[in-house]
Amino acid sequence: MGEQVLKYRMRDEVLAGTPVSAFEIVDCHGHLGYWHHFNIPARTAEDMVRLMDLCGIRCVVASAHAAIGPDYKLGNDQILEAMRRFPGRIYGYCTINPHASRHEIIDELKRCFDSGMIAIKLHPSVHKSRVDGEGYALAWEFANEHSLCVLSHTAVNDPYCSVNAFDTIARSYPNAKVLIGHCGFGYEGAGQSCDLAQKYTNVYLDITSSTFYTGLLERVVVGAGADRVLFGTDCPFIDCRAQIGRFAFSNLDDEELRLTLGANARRLFCI
Repeated sequence: MGEQVLKYRMRDEVLAGTPVSAFEIVDCHGHLGYWHHFNIPARTAEDMVRLMDLCGIRCVVASAHAAIGPDYKLGNDQILEAMRRFPGRIYGYCTINPHASRHEIIDELKRCFDSGMIAIKLHPSVHKSRVDGEGYALAWEFANEHSLCVLSHTAVNDPYCSVNAFDTIARSYPNAKVLIGHCGFGYEGAGQSCDLAQKYTNVYLDITSSTFYTGLLERVVVGAGADRVLFGTDCPFIDCRAQIGRFAFSNLDDEELRLTLGANARRLFCI
């Protein structure tokens, strides 16, 4: 098809309320289950697949809220069950608790990846543990050894996971694929994330956010390169339709949309 044809087809599909078929879409940032701060009516694996079908999202890489919160092993089990029930639609992040013993962390990483999980998820803010601290070191070492992707929550001024904290990580674990969750939030976080991506070839940016800033998506693509930015939704924590619209009505061209919506994730996660 000619230049800029697919992006307009995507816009037409979104305006018509039909699933997007113009581009393959892979969600790099999903969740599953209850969360203690507010109600999530559509929280099951079935709900997630139904919502993805409505939007045209091919598959999601997800972690369980239980794993981020009270029980990482229970949450990992929930994701493994979702993977078994929906193969090729739901892929799994292994979440570890940085306060667990060294033995427990190693065993859980081995168990999850032997069972088919494909990446690691960290949430330093909830765990109250620095992303570059000793608690997460085993996860980074494991990812570095096996060339895995690690998605971490970030926020500009968060004492546990500021964007700048990933400078040492990217340098120390060059074989790990460092996915900067939420790009630190906002313009300042996006700028710091782009600086990091320019400095290290193993840094990638997850554009998922509950708040949208005008032109931020385009800034990130220009600043880091279209081959380093990934689409994500936080579904079902957040309605995935808003993220679809954010890309559909952006100024990205066809090739930039192809890369950011799906091709980069396919390459990064080897799916």
